[in-house]
Order: sequence, then structure tokens, then C-alpha cells
Amino acid sequence: MNGFRRTRAGIELRLPRLESSLLTELLGQVDTLLEAPPVDDPLEALVGLRDTAPPPPEDPAVARLLPDPYPDDPLASGDYRRRRTDEALARKRDAARRVLAAVPEPGAVLVLDEEAAQDWLTVLNDLRLVLGTRLGLTDDESTAELESLPPEDPRRPIAAVYAFLTELLDELTRTLL
Repeated sequence: MNGFRRTRAGIELRLPRLESSLLTELLGQVDTLLEAPPVDDPLEALVGLRDTAPPPPEDPAVARLLPDPYPDDPLASGDYRRRRTDEALARKRDAARRVLAAVPEPGAVLVLDEEAAQDWLTVLNDLRLVLGTRLGLTDDESTAELESLPPEDPRRPIAAVYAFLTELLDELTRTLL
């Protein structure tokens, strides 16, 4: 993988074909995952402000992306979800779509400015959180276990994708320092 590097032009990204295709596929999937919960009241849908709180996310990966800031206070949590869930999902989805539109073709070079690099940071981290949740990662120990999965373990391909995203996120973070 060529990855990120800083140049005079900005932050450059080159991806081989497989990595470019993989990232494109993952971004398409996360776009679907970030759809806002339906709004039943047409007036609420029209003004974009919910009168009632949507339920907490059922999907643990979405819940990981939208952590409950008040786990010991259901009323405050509900009020927070009513006011913030749609906006948070829209921001994440918009960033994912901008990144998806910018994924370079294999061998091509993408040059990012600082704002676009922030989108990439957000999206790569979100993708890692989703995969980490799907892999059942809860701490450093469970993350370290990924490196020693036996070849027949069904989590192995997802673990490889998780490692790819981790490397890409690490490269971008180091490039921005």
C-alpha cells in the first residue's frame, strides 16, 4: 500500500486497485448504515426537528458511532437523541459521501487539503469502529488477538480489513502531525 504522504501540494494518497475497491465498497456500506431512523410525523420530517426521541440504535455498530452521553439518565439520553441523532448521522454520512467521491482510482493520486483530510480521519475512524464492533473488539487484548487468528477463523478476512484501515488511519494521523 502506498497510503498517505505530505507533499508541497498537500496530503497525497495513492491506493492499489484492491485497496481502492475495498474502500469504495466499505464506504457504500457505511452510507446505508448511517441512514437516519424514520420520522413518523410528516411535520417533524418537514421541519427536521423531532418531537419524540428515536429509540437507541439497535445495531451495536451504529450505537458505537453514536455513544450515549447520558447512560445513567434515560430522559437526558432521549432528549439528546431527539436533538442530535439526525444531525450526527447526516454529518457522518456527508463526510462518508465526500470521501467516497474522492477515493482515487488505482494508481491515481488524490491530493487532500486539511479540511478533506479531516473528513478522511472521521470516516476511517468510523469504519474501524464499525468493523471493530462486528469483530467484538472491546479492549487492547481482544484487538491483539486478531493477529493470531487461525487460518480457518471466519473473522480473519474482516480482521485483515480492520488492519488495513488501522494502517491507513495511522498513516494519515502521522502525516497530519
